[in-house]
Amino acid sequence: MIRSTLALFLAGSDSAQPDMLITVDNVSGDQWEISAEYFGPPVGFGHGQIWSDTGFDLNGDGSTITITDYNPAYDTQLGPASVTNGPTATFIGSASAFFGTPDPSNPLFVANFTYGGAFGDLELDLVGQNAAVFDNLPSPSVLLYQDSFGNPGPLSWDVRYIPAPATLALAPMALVTARRRRRRD
Repeated sequence: MIRSTLALFLAGSDSAQPDMLITVDNVSGDQWEISAEYFGPPVGFGHGQIWSDTGFDLNGDGSTITITDYNPAYDTQLGPASVTNGPTATFIGSASAFFGTPDPSNPLFVANFTYGGAFGDLELDLVGQNAAVFDNLPSPSVLLYQDSFGNPGPLSWDVRYIPAPATLALAPMALVTARRRRRRD
């Protein structure tokens, strides 16, 4: 709970909750995890694939970014997910049109990656079509976060970056210091 609260403080917060929140979490050292949580409205009987068509670029300070693992549900009859590593890492995954792939867990594990560069330079950008599939069977509904041309869809999304636990331990001290400075001025 402390990590989530501090992450929102450190990243800034909007008053409106997005339909999907993508979290980029520095779990330790150069190890990172990407997850997604769906908060948007249900369509039909509820949500199935909270991030079915998934495409994103990871950029940093020029350091190598390597996607080391991802949700195996993105390997479907459409083929395996496409992964490119380097100063910019790209992930393109497309789940089948059937409910339950990737699993409808909330939050959804998306991928792990390594990055040893500066925290403040790390950025995740959606690329291509990014969609959610809703389970109003027998004909699932697909709603877009972003279409294949990069235009926003009806579903909103946001990205939060959580620094390493050691950095978080220092954050309360920085807040106390900042408050003390304001009182003196």
